[in-house]
Amino acid sequence: MLHVSWTANKINKWVFNKAGVKRELLDTVKTRKLAYYGHTMRKQGSCLEKEIMQGKMPGARRRGRPHTAWMDNIKTRTGLPMEESIRMTEDRDKWRKYVHGVSSPAGDRGRLKNRTEHPVRCRFGLGYTENDH
Repeated sequence: MLHVSWTANKINKWVFNKAGVKRELLDTVKTRKLAYYGHTMRKQGSCLEKEIMQGKMPGARRRGRPHTAWMDNIKTRTGLPMEESIRMTEDRDKWRKYVHGVSSPAGDRGRLKNRTEHPVRCRFGLGYTENDH
């Protein structure tokens, strides 16, 4: 295919660029999760799905570190307060445009740029770090 030896010590990013492949999994997951959130919030009345997403389930949480809630995830992805995002989902076309803008690389607003990229080497198509020799 590319005729790159596994001993060539090339990082995955270089191989993907050379092959012309773009990693889109995170964008796809983000888009679908936000679209599903909008779909669920537009449902009329109170339903179990909606209550679970909004975290309005009765009872106490378990001890220890709390799990990341759906709404925390939505707040992080959109940058909007809960009330404003719920209000925005009521207008389907407006929400679709917003979701498309948030999940595209141009609309990312640097949210994922704070992550450190570790150099990952190619070996038989599997990634491993430099320390795994």
